[in-house]
Amino acid sequence: MTEAAEPQTIPDRRRLGELLLTAGVLSRDDLDRALQSARTGPDGRRERLGRTVVRLGLASEQDVARALAEQLGLAHFGGDILPMDEAVAHVIPAAIAQRHDVVATGRDPDGTLVVAFADPTNIVALDDVRLATGVRRIRRIVASRQAVQAAMRKVYGFDQQSAVELLDSLETVTDEPSDIELLRAVEDAPVVRLADGILSGALQAGASDVHVEPGVAGTSVRYRIDGVLRPVMTVPRAATPALVSRLKLMAGMDIAERRRPQDGRSRLRGQGEDVDLRVATLPSLYGETVVMRLLRKGDERLTLSELGLSPEQLAAVQSAIERPQGLVLLTGPTGSGKTSTLYAFLEHLRNDTRKIITLEDPVEYQLDGISQTQISDQIGLTFARALRTVLRQDPDIVMVGEVRDPETAELALQASLTGHLVFSTLHTNDAAGAIVRLRDLGIPPYLIASSLTLVVAQRLARTICPACAAPRPPTDWQMGELHLAPQEVQRAGFAAGGGCAACGHSGYRGRGGVFEVLVVDATVRRLVAEGASEPAIRRAARSAGMRSLREDGVRRAMAGETTLEEVLRVTPSEGGVEGVCPVCAQEVEPDFHRCPWCSADLRPNDCVTCGRQLARGWVVCPECGTPRNPVGLDAERLPKLLVVDDDKSVRAAITAMLTGDYEVVEAADGEEALRLVHSAAPDAVLCDVSMPGMDGYTVTRELRSRPVTMHLPVVLMTGQDDRDTEIEGLRSGADDHLSKPLDPEVLLARLEAVLRRRTRTAGDL
Repeated sequence: MTEAAEPQTIPDRRRLGELLLTAGVLSRDDLDRALQSARTGPDGRRERLGRTVVRLGLASEQDVARALAEQLGLAHFGGDILPMDEAVAHVIPAAIAQRHDVVATGRDPDGTLVVAFADPTNIVALDDVRLATGVRRIRRIVASRQAVQAAMRKVYGFDQQSAVELLDSLETVTDEPSDIELLRAVEDAPVVRLADGILSGALQAGASDVHVEPGVAGTSVRYRIDGVLRPVMTVPRAATPALVSRLKLMAGMDIAERRRPQDGRSRLRGQGEDVDLRVATLPSLYGETVVMRLLRKGDERLTLSELGLSPEQLAAVQSAIERPQGLVLLTGPTGSGKTSTLYAFLEHLRNDTRKIITLEDPVEYQLDGISQTQISDQIGLTFARALRTVLRQDPDIVMVGEVRDPETAELALQASLTGHLVFSTLHTNDAAGAIVRLRDLGIPPYLIASSLTLVVAQRLARTICPACAAPRPPTDWQMGELHLAPQEVQRAGFAAGGGCAACGHSGYRGRGGVFEVLVVDATVRRLVAEGASEPAIRRAARSAGMRSLREDGVRRAMAGETTLEEVLRVTPSEGGVEGVCPVCAQEVEPDFHRCPWCSADLRPNDCVTCGRQLARGWVVCPECGTPRNPVGLDAERLPKLLVVDDDKSVRAAITAMLTGDYEVVEAADGEEALRLVHSAAPDAVLCDVSMPGMDGYTVTRELRSRPVTMHLPVVLMTGQDDRDTEIEGLRSGADDHLSKPLDPEVLLARLEAVLRRRTRTAGDL
């Protein structure tokens, strides 16, 4: 009886891998790689194949959902937004929905409950839904995990309005509540639900950090997703003390202490995984700022092949870390993925024949078979003191979380000379800078040359969302900034994400490493021992085949993995060193027009109006203000304008007015406009206010809410020439406002003004 509502066709009982092979989604090599890369969760259960292939980027969520549906003979929903009956959706408790990635979408005429499953093979989920709802007849449909989680956020999540409604019921309304009032408030259902909702939303969004920041008007809650902060909601200021106290209580902190920074830890379970929370508070002008880092179990289990190293870089790294002794350094700023790379090294070397000890501050992840030590300056257990003790524990491999002082640096180098393999990190901009940093710490050059074997500098660059990726050639400005030749552009696969539901309309999903691998060979070792300069060491490494961070980023962009905008954002500039080519770092003479090593153009651009030399990266001439090459606009093409109006004759008239000055793209309604914004990539939008369905205000607000279009110039036009209409348009986020009938000269002047402002804004960014 329980399965009577399921389709009666005979399901295909072949394994999921075979179905993906038959459908052409995976190759045999891809399948073998996925089977070898499957992770084991904290409960000892092996990761399902569908999640593995999606994590590795071998197939999309929709491909896996379609194959699962075919395998089990179930219906498959292929869209991003599940059609839902919200009156039925709440029949499944939020805890059950979040644990199993399921959501009720409606009922059939005979009363059968329709439930969307991200993993329809999870029999436990089916039993839990039956038990929680009391419904025996369930019809399963298969949807992508993204679609199910988006529906869950809609049904159970917290948006700004629902947060306000919840917090309106709080009794704590004073700016400085007493400790007794706080204790009472943190146990109230609204605050508990709000705190839980913020954390569950962070888990569903794939956030790495949650920032709770009190301000003068309210408390901002932001998620850091793929390294970039995104606003989520604003909590009323009166409810901030209760929310902050609830988060502190969850982390085991003292809620009565609000004048000093505190650190705490907690653990929560969501989305079928255990997550450790590392919580830190800091007193600020308007209250305590709270930052929570989400440490997911399994994220540390990267293999060397999953780091994103090129084949040449992988070979160099593997050769260095498999030596019985030596010093390997990782460099980069905080949040650049150094810890994950170190854990990948340890995972590669971990076996029963080696003893591995780590010194960390803090211990972010627990690794089986490895002795991990938590550094604590409060009790005097510093890196230097712990390292002395560790060397008496007969280790084969030692990982020192960070070299912070001369004593730790000298001990690490001495340990590498006495038969130990030592891994550690430094905060420098690039690989060659690590050697200079060690010298600055007082380490003799001969000691550095004798012990150092490898330096890896790294950054994390966001990867293009595969669901909305589309080809996009670089602009002239990007080609000049990155010294790209036209022949390279023609051969490459440059792309960008247009923005979709799968990536939160950001165009990016996930991050990957960008690396600079410096191998200390005989030439580099000689230069280090002689105390050579940083440029000389860099030139020697480049001659031996080292690729710079920016070059490695361009490699990934040419393969369609990331964008040039992201490469420019995360990698340091290589220019500005006198007598050195900014591209290949080889020595050049002042009178060279081109680099004889890599053919890069070394001549500075001159202003076309006043003749002043323009530095690399300048958008306008500082002397006369003439644009060199506006960011985002190609000087050799007409700017593209998206005209949105439901009246065909109005669109035709505007097109005629702008012929010769603009390339016009037309949209008949707001929904078509939002699609064209990403596919046509206009430079500005001219939108009518009064349209059926989605009006101009709604279109503008939607554009402003999406990261990839938040700075796109928008001009609204309306037949109502009144003050309130103009104010409403500006409040919605429009850059300007025009009244119909349009004057051609005024229209051209207004469009030129908003594009000019956009150029200045892009230059500031």
